[in-house]
This record gives sequence, C-alpha cells and structure tokens, in this order.
Amino acid sequence: MSEKPLKAYHVGEDSDGHQVIVFATSGSAGRRIGGNELNLMFEEVNFCRRAPWADEFAGQPFIPAKAYHAQGWWLSCNNCENQLYDDAEDDDGNPLVIVYEGQHAYCSQDCKDARDREIADLNAKGDAFKQRLLTERPDLEFTKFEVGYPRITQSATFKFHGCQYGGSVRDQEGDGTLAWYIAKADHAAWDEYEAGRKAA
Repeated sequence: MSEKPLKAYHVGEDSDGHQVIVFATSGSAGRRIGGNELNLMFEEVNFCRRAPWADEFAGQPFIPAKAYHAQGWWLSCNNCENQLYDDAEDDDGNPLVIVYEGQHAYCSQDCKDARDREIADLNAKGDAFKQRLLTERPDLEFTKFEVGYPRITQSATFKFHGCQYGGSVRDQEGDGTLAWYIAKADHAAWDEYEAGRKAA
C-alpha cells in the first residue's frame, strides 16, 4: 500500500503574522502540525486550508521566499528586518528591488551584502578562536566547538588529564578575551594539572 502524498496547508490564527505553511497527508494532520509550529493547541488554530501553490515544495528543506511573495505574503528583510511587501518602497518612494536568496529576502543588495559580511566575520572569528585554542593548548582534549555564525560568543568544551567532568572556554564578546571555566568537582585536579604543566 503506497503512502499518501504530502500536501501543503496554510495554518494560522487570526493574529497578524502568526501563520505557517506545513505539509501533511490530511487537513487534521496539517492543523496539528501547524498548531505545534505556532505553539497552539489543536482547538486554538483558527484555520487550516489547502495551499496547492506550495505542494511542489513538499519534501524540500524550505519554501523559497520568492514563492511566498508571489502568493502575497509579506516577509522581513533578513538583515534589517524591514517588512517586505510586494509593493514596498524605499525612503524616496521608489519600488524596492528585493533580493531573494533561498528562504530569505533582502530589501536591497546592500542589505544582503551587509548580512554576508556579518556571517563571514563571525565565521572568521570562530575559525580564529578554534585555531588559537588548538595552537596555544594542544595539551587539552577539546570535545566540542561551538563557533561561527550565528554565535557572537565562541566557545569550546575540553577535558584534561585527571579530570572528572572537564571545563569550557569562551570568548564572550568576540573580542579575543578568553574566559576559562572548570567544573567545581575538578578545581583541585585543574590546579594540579596546571601546576605540573607550568613546571614541565
């Protein structure tokens, strides 16, 4: 027996902006899935109706921003968060030249470029943070790095010889200042480890 195909459903409440497109095999399933995405109980969903225009995106990671706009949805600029209606204008009354990139939209190429620079900068800071730790502290066993976009705080967890839990290190503000944290149960082991390392 073949599985039912996924269909697109437009689910929402009356509040402006609280609407989603979800994919399901039936209206009741769409209502439940959409309600979950909107943090609503099943009975709190005001409407669930078919959205055939989005059927082609079933199984895809996202619906392109341009497809939403073509259906009259408004979006927010992925950089400055200005609302982007299909007839939006700039401060001088000229139609916005909206730039689409996958699931995101931008009110101008300048806004997109600014976002791209921000992402590149955070990724570069993350790479520098990781490389610095691996270079300065090759003695530690780094178990996890949480670095790069979208994080401002770059962090890593680590273990050391004699530890029970280990510790973490972070660059809280992205300015290169490292703050080291050791699990309370490992303070004595860390002090001993560091004393031995410095004496070697």
